[in-house]
Amino acid sequence: MAIKADEQLTDPAAQKINFKSYFAVSYDTLQGKSLSEYLQNVKSQLQQTISDVVFAQEQDTTINDKPARAFEASFTQQGVNFKILMVAVKGAGDDVWVISFNTLQSTWTEYQKVFSDVAVSFRLKLKN
Repeated sequence: MAIKADEQLTDPAAQKINFKSYFAVSYDTLQGKSLSEYLQNVKSQLQQTISDVVFAQEQDTTINDKPARAFEASFTQQGVNFKILMVAVKGAGDDVWVISFNTLQSTWTEYQKVFSDVAVSFRLKLKN
């Protein structure tokens, strides 16, 4: 996980919970599912946790010659309006790497290009 530690947010609700924009990379397995099916499961889990989540811009893509699927989501928690980008990148075999980018809806425009640049720069290092 990488956090923008020096971020100065003006949103009082975000300040109250000490939120900082961040991105995280996690590993999982597809368990025989396609990327689309895998992300549908992720989205279902998000809907169970966050009732007002709205999904947008879901699309297939390629990141450094690896199949990937991405979506954006917006939701409100603890009075804070969040926006996320989540990208699942297929690895070797059943491996999947999930990159999530989280910020406020009010700062989304500021971070959108950086988030996209980080996502497309993602590379898997092959084991020797």
